[in-house]
Amino acid sequence: MIKVPRAYSYEDIDRINFKTIKVDKEWKEHLGEPQLGNSHWLVYGGSGQGKTSYVLQAVKQICLNSQKVHYNTSEEGMKKGFKMALKRSNMKGVPGFNYHQENIVQLTARLSRQRQPKIVVIDSVQYFFRKMRSEHYFEFISQFQDTTFIWISGADGKKPKGKIAEDIYYDADIVVNVTDYQAIIEKNRFEAYEPHVIWQKGYNDRQVKLLEKG
Repeated sequence: MIKVPRAYSYEDIDRINFKTIKVDKEWKEHLGEPQLGNSHWLVYGGSGQGKTSYVLQAVKQICLNSQKVHYNTSEEGMKKGFKMALKRSNMKGVPGFNYHQENIVQLTARLSRQRQPKIVVIDSVQYFFRKMRSEHYFEFISQFQDTTFIWISGADGKKPKGKIAEDIYYDADIVVNVTDYQAIIEKNRFEAYEPHVIWQKGYNDRQVKLLEKG
């Protein structure tokens, strides 16, 4: 006979003090106070829209508010483009930030060690899970339920690219669509929705072009 556990009441969850990710006021209006651990973000958009710059800006905010972040640059690796992105976001000297290019086996080994960062960026979903299926995503995250994962994904039209990215979309607490250097909140379980302009000049130029077309 299967033993059925006691069902929870409102008072059970009310007694839990969830750890949160702290950010400054401007970013709080954009992201709220996201849960630290057992949480997922999805940042998606087309190529050249500003996804990496946006995530690095968010990561800088998080690190400056006393959290450590590991950035898995599985798509770019140690290339000039990633170096330029780090410089654009002024990441030099940011405390608690580190990065590496790792596949799923390597990152699993890293995160299985003690005292690893509890916030992990994976850039991108498509490269990290190449030739894999959705079950590999669920198997991976089940091992690290005390971690917040920030997933970066390409787009297929107006939705994330591929089945795994679509599954993350529905699984995520925060979904951000990056278009024309602006980050727009599509879903946020932490109840903040202000858009964030990633690069003001680029955003302004794109708006002018849209007006000219219209």
